[in-house]
Amino acid sequence: MCAVLPRVAARTEIVLIQHVTELMLTSNTGRFVALSLPSSRILGYGGGEPFDASSLSEPGTALLYCSGPARPLDFVPRRLIVLDGSFRQARRMYKRQAVLRALPELALPAPNVTPTRLRRPTHPDGMSTIEAIAAALSLIEGPERAAPLWALHAELVRRADRMRGRKREIVTSGP
Repeated sequence: MCAVLPRVAARTEIVLIQHVTELMLTSNTGRFVALSLPSSRILGYGGGEPFDASSLSEPGTALLYCSGPARPLDFVPRRLIVLDGSFRQARRMYKRQAVLRALPELALPAPNVTPTRLRRPTHPDGMSTIEAIAAALSLIEGPERAAPLWALHAELVRRADRMRGRKREIVTSGP
């Protein structure tokens, strides 16, 4: 995969809060985002280790999450916090960390096309981490910034399908 990882020079810093169970999943796309975006980092969550969320509430920070009706942000985020885990894990992280609940939320519209997936989402409008970050960067910095991440997602799905013996056309919701 190293040969196909893009280098995406995003202005927006991406901070992934990665649930411990995501670490070993072959379908985890958060690690590929972190390798592709120099302006990103991963913070581990769970596994009995204490989580220090004190650095997450800097000015200009938004949470990529939708806890209720979507509300437009009144600023362009310089930093985006992304919960990397299943829908249930993300919801638990959100409920357990008061600093996350205090952040303004960037809610994404539902995908235009149901993309081919690495794993089936538990929520009808659910997206993988790489899809959600690509959609967010498209909103914040424009579709050209997100295009390499959409292409990487399609390549990840192609390779996973090949390993699983599947033959299907890859469809993405990106450009």
